[in-house]
Amino acid sequence: MYKFVNGSRFTRQSVLRQCCCGMSKNSDTEDPGKALVVKDLRSKLKESNSVTSDQMQWRTSWHQEQGEHYSFLRTFYKESNNRSLLQKIQSPIDFSPSGIKKWWGKKVDEYEIISQSYIPERHQILGNELAAAHFIVYRGGAVKFFNEDKWIKANEYKEYSLPRHYQTDKYLQAIDCSNMNLRYEGLVNIRGLKKVEWLSLNGCDNMDDWCLDTISNIFSHSLLYLDLRNCPKITYRGIGALYKMQNLKILYLDDFLKSTVYELTCLMLQEVNPDLDIKSDPVTFEIS
Repeated sequence: MYKFVNGSRFTRQSVLRQCCCGMSKNSDTEDPGKALVVKDLRSKLKESNSVTSDQMQWRTSWHQEQGEHYSFLRTFYKESNNRSLLQKIQSPIDFSPSGIKKWWGKKVDEYEIISQSYIPERHQILGNELAAAHFIVYRGGAVKFFNEDKWIKANEYKEYSLPRHYQTDKYLQAIDCSNMNLRYEGLVNIRGLKKVEWLSLNGCDNMDDWCLDTISNIFSHSLLYLDLRNCPKITYRGIGALYKMQNLKILYLDDFLKSTVYELTCLMLQEVNPDLDIKSDPVTFEIS
């Protein structure tokens, strides 16, 4: 509280400071007991003036006071919301043909990533084998099951014949993803496959080293044939990840002599797996 004396405002600390000063002036003429009182008042005044930073944080934010509301609303909160909004507001809009083309390509990529996401209900109804077959065939690929001679592929109207419910005797033997727009996010749909022996990624532009490392983990126990031609994003790092495929027999590449590091990686891969045959000559494979 403030006190007004003769038009002046005095706080508790100012009054205490004046008392200490007045008593200190007469300390020489008074008894030693008053000197101890002055010393004690000075120490208390010093402690009242020294406030730490922790003591200054007397107010907490609303989400710390109400943790249950914070945890519920956290689902709709992202750290990048304000940043992305400010970037969109401050960045000029490019209406040039190249800018519109770039914007449209970005939207198409976002749609492809969302469309290739994992759908648990599909795998619960069809099982991992048939769910992966539907995922591949619908997007332009082809599949072949064990004990069946024909490949299953969609026609120009995206019509194909695959079971709509789970069957115990259906196991994929071969998958052809040639020229598919397959992405890293779509590989989760083929994680549960058990017996795939043949895989072609020829012409998959979005396949990179991360994708190849994931594929080597999925098919490390079963894959015998792998085609990686026309995959420009795959480097020697991705080729080195194939050491996990101990049963791999045939590996097709564009040119394993394109760089010294690439060639050494292929040689090391053959040293780890002596039965592996790495080829780079063109091969034609027709699906009937």
